[in-house]
Amino acid sequence: MRRILWDPSKSNTWLDAMATAEPIRVVLADDFPPVREALRKLFGEFAALEVVGEAADGNSAIEMTMHLVPEVIVMDVKMPHLGGVGATRRIKQVLPEIHVVGFSSQDDTITREAMTTAGCSAFITKECAHALPNVIANITGRPVPHDSLEDSS
Repeated sequence: MRRILWDPSKSNTWLDAMATAEPIRVVLADDFPPVREALRKLFGEFAALEVVGEAADGNSAIEMTMHLVPEVIVMDVKMPHLGGVGATRRIKQVLPEIHVVGFSSQDDTITREAMTTAGCSAFITKECAHALPNVIANITGRPVPHDSLEDSS
């Protein structure tokens, strides 16, 4: 993973740092194409986020992750063939530095605990998908400003 070093003495704002930083590479794993499309559209509003791949099941998510090595995977919990819990567990065994965000329409303790035990860095319900850029910023420690904030300077 390539790290961008930022020297605050040579820059006025974190937006200056973002101008030279590579975007956070994200894989979307959800079996429902309209959900992936909506997330792709949402992330398209943030120059700091780049969707590098999409998967419709856990096996595809594993394969894509091993090939693309993103920083973040937004992982649906319930998918055909292999669900998000199993896929997260397998990915984290091989690539522990990758951040997995559990993503589900279910907001219950069992689902959250299963994803947390598997190794996810965060969990969010689908109804709160609009907060994903902030969640990704928090788990990666990198700013994810909305493009409209960059345009206003």
